[in-house]
Amino acid sequence: MRALLAILRIGLRSLHAGRVSHLSAGSQEGPEAGAPPALQRAGAPPAPAEGGADLSGIRRGAPGVRLALVVALSSLAGALSGLLPAVAGAALGAVAGRAARPTGGLGGAIARLLDGAPPASVVLAALGATLASASVAVLSGRKSSELAGDLTAALRVALFRAALSASPRDVDAAGRALLDAQAAGPAARSSAAPPAGSGARPAPPAGSGARPAPPAGSGARPAPPARGAEVVRLAIVRDAGLVADFALAVATGLPQAVATLAVLAAALASSGMALVLAGGAALFAASRLAADRASGRVARAMREMQHADTAVFGAAGEALAGAEDLRLLGARDQAVRELAGAACRVADARRRFGQALAVSGQIKGVFAALSPLVIVAAIAASRGGAGAGEVGELLLVVPLLMARLEALDALRAGFIERAPLLRATLALLRLPEHPPRAEGGLAAGAGEGAAGAGEGAAGAGEGAAGAGEGAAGAPPRAGAAAGLGGDTRRPLAIAFERVSFTPPGASRPVLDGVSLSIPAGAVVGICGRSGSGKSMLLRLLLRLDEPSSGAITVGGVDLRRIPPEELPRLFGVVGQSSRLFERSIRDNLALGLDPPPPEDRMREALRRVELDELAGLPGAPAVAGAPPEEAPAGLARGPARGLATEVRASPPSLSGGEARRLLLARVLLREPGVFVLDEPEAGLPGATAEAVLRTACEVAGGRTAVVVTHAPHLLRSTFNVLLDGGRVAAVGTHEALRESSALYRSLLAEALQRSAARPAP
Repeated sequence: MRALLAILRIGLRSLHAGRVSHLSAGSQEGPEAGAPPALQRAGAPPAPAEGGADLSGIRRGAPGVRLALVVALSSLAGALSGLLPAVAGAALGAVAGRAARPTGGLGGAIARLLDGAPPASVVLAALGATLASASVAVLSGRKSSELAGDLTAALRVALFRAALSASPRDVDAAGRALLDAQAAGPAARSSAAPPAGSGARPAPPAGSGARPAPPAGSGARPAPPARGAEVVRLAIVRDAGLVADFALAVATGLPQAVATLAVLAAALASSGMALVLAGGAALFAASRLAADRASGRVARAMREMQHADTAVFGAAGEALAGAEDLRLLGARDQAVRELAGAACRVADARRRFGQALAVSGQIKGVFAALSPLVIVAAIAASRGGAGAGEVGELLLVVPLLMARLEALDALRAGFIERAPLLRATLALLRLPEHPPRAEGGLAAGAGEGAAGAGEGAAGAGEGAAGAGEGAAGAPPRAGAAAGLGGDTRRPLAIAFERVSFTPPGASRPVLDGVSLSIPAGAVVGICGRSGSGKSMLLRLLLRLDEPSSGAITVGGVDLRRIPPEELPRLFGVVGQSSRLFERSIRDNLALGLDPPPPEDRMREALRRVELDELAGLPGAPAVAGAPPEEAPAGLARGPARGLATEVRASPPSLSGGEARRLLLARVLLREPGVFVLDEPEAGLPGATAEAVLRTACEVAGGRTAVVVTHAPHLLRSTFNVLLDGGRVAAVGTHEALRESSALYRSLLAEALQRSAARPAP
């Protein structure tokens, strides 16, 4: 229950934040107010305020007030439902001409209220009360459905935000927990049993995440386990709706059942029929106990039937696979006898399953048939004879009492079955933010860090000039820039101080005591064999992972003290996993920039990375950045493209070189302090790879650049760092390392072989 309430609070907060942020964004004025983010297509609704989500489709009204209204309507519907038997009994007594008993309880009070009225009027009043109760119930259901839909949207946003903000390792662990929860929940205990004689095995529901195990001896390999991130994606789409629906079912079903039972208890106690309440509760408890025991027998019989079926499957498969050996050994009849014995065991198991299923199906009917005995016992124990109105009221009370008790029991069973899913969903919603925010970290606008910036402080005033023409008109940076003692566009020094990293569960470190100093404005190539720790060095620099020990400083400031929201302004990244989204080039370039940069700055950035055609410059070839003969097969030719060109994966609208250059242009528009490039030339032909690396160094414009590469001979670096086994093996210029390091020469030879083996464009 606590997990459900916590999830409900988070969903309502997300719903409230989305509503408020959308309203605040819609109330802004001016041409730049509510500018759409780059991830939205043109014509999308205005972006919400920072920290909110665009939930513009939600209905009006504060979420807490709407939930209170739903609960109130459900309680009112339950109370009116509890009154209906008394109203119907009064109407029946009026029609029968029987006056209300002096101590007739709630029914008698209603009868006295209608005393003297024509029977037709009393019947109409009863019908009106029934319609009013039904109307309130319909209104409650409608408001509950509306809130469930909005709460589903809000929970999806909250789950997506939590998964997007957390560490991939934490997301994967949360996904595995969700998979375990699904295996332990209703998906693994499906109550739908196959009919006797059908031969079918029960399968988990579609989309449950659970996979049925293959029969023994079938030779089928089990399906590989799903990745945690895939399960989280499924949870965002499916489990958010399941949790929201269950939360609203509890919010409406629980008060409705409690209100009905309270009214019925008051009516029965006031009329001297408390025995009906006690008898109905006892009858329900006995029926549940019998039903639970019957369900246990059905489950055991079904497992026995499945095992017997599996034995037949395995015996038949084994015998048919060795049919020739059985013939040569004269053992055909023996195999038939063995299979016949297994088939008879299946028949016995099916018979026991059918008997258990038949008994289980009749339990509810038997106890429903016994319910009139409660009424008879109550009337016999009451003082004086009961009239037609009292008997009619009791005939309506007992089924209603049993139905409400069953509703409460269904909620109890729902909590038991969904408890693992609720706990796993709550854990996903509470995933810690990554990277973590250090206590006492640099606040936006703080003036710390200028002292001790070392080499990074040199040229703080003139460093912006080397940023190139793309810096023109850029807005001032107040966050990380202030914390680092100046504009982040100036060159920044980087230092690794005895940095080590051991992945969780690993026995050996990926990086082991790495100490490295990168001067401000240097272009540094990181090279080494696969698995030497090159990419992990960049991950630690970008705070995608946290060092197990040691420290990393940028511009003299400990990286852990820089607020996470400032890191995208500090680092411009083109990694192996960097991608372009299937939207326009304009939207891809402006991704994460609010407001988006003007189009003239976008065109200038494209020009600087040699994508003149996409920039709309005259005289550009039909395929940007390359003569027509270098265009890959299947790439679109024809009219000149521009910022409105859609990026497509199939058929490709950009060549591999164009895509890498476009990623560089996107980084250039951010004007970061440090360029971080992870194998930007990977997969490209030699000439294109060299051109991309050359462009990357030119784009850095005098700022610090850290480049992981398998082709150090193509990189015009200040110096290179050679990693081996997670340690720094050598540091020096390309020429010096080529002369002094056999490992470096081996890497160069492998790079040249790969370049020669790669087909020309």
